[in-house]
Amino acid sequence: MKATRQYGEICMVCEEQKDRGLHILQQFICQECEQKILTAKTNDEYYKHYLSQLRKLKLVNASS
Repeated sequence: MKATRQYGEICMVCEEQKDRGLHILQQFICQECEQKILTAKTNDEYYKHYLSQLRKLKLVNASS
């Protein structure tokens, strides 16, 4: 059996392990979600999901 190494961090938006992204208030957002957030329109299907996930930044920062 071959062992696999996992790299990257868990994105706070899509909750998947990704290698590339940015940190905001010590929370990781992958590059794909960053692009989706930047181009999202208020009537997009996932717009409310993005808002919900980004509100976690406020909660994490408040508890620090």
